[in-house]
Amino acid sequence: MKKAIKRVLIIITAVFVLIIGVGLIYYLPMILMPRPETGQIPNTNIFSVKDLVGVFLIKTNDGYIMIDAGLNMKNIENSLKEENINTNDVKWIFLTHSDGDHVAGLSLFPNATIYMSKEELSLINGTMKRTFLGGNTMPSGVDINKIITLSDGQELLFGGIKVKCILAPGHTIGSMLYLIDDRYLFTGDAFKVKDKNISVHPYTMDKKLSKETIEKLRGTITDSQMVITAHYGHYGNNK
Repeated sequence: MKKAIKRVLIIITAVFVLIIGVGLIYYLPMILMPRPETGQIPNTNIFSVKDLVGVFLIKTNDGYIMIDAGLNMKNIENSLKEENINTNDVKWIFLTHSDGDHVAGLSLFPNATIYMSKEELSLINGTMKRTFLGGNTMPSGVDINKIITLSDGQELLFGGIKVKCILAPGHTIGSMLYLIDDRYLFTGDAFKVKDKNISVHPYTMDKKLSKETIEKLRGTITDSQMVITAHYGHYGNNK
């Protein structure tokens, strides 16, 4: 009897250690990703918000454009207060994709219209899985039927600021980049950057497609005055 109990305890311990190990392997890249600091990016009208993921605001004549909505609502709220930005002044939120760390803060901005690529919609309406566990979801209170979907190459104008939408599938099926005023390229998780070397992001749905997208976008990336990523900081191209 004691031997049987010992065997069961050994098996339970082994399974527990295995789960912890797999969890660490999966989440380690995220843990090691640099965290953005709150503040205005020098010589721009762009504000960075400290959170697990990069959240950025662009000041316009009529309010703020936000790129992604972040994960930790309290962090985002406190960061905006530090910069004297009222959540009611955020008028337009552009999602690079629908992963939880990019959408969880949406409920903080009741006056904002939400935009994302039309291809990404399939991940939140139940028609496509993000992982074997299922698709992505929007926070409580966000009506997916009110999200405005965008097409590749589409351009919009808000408060004197131009937003160009660039489809970048791979990380998710509908990942989208946003080029602001033909200068500032917001990439979300479309790729990983280290010392300006671009590679596939760790949590990518389709790595082959992501590599193809990176090659297709190299000209756009190089031509942009500044490249601003969600997890790997930002860098200028000296233009």
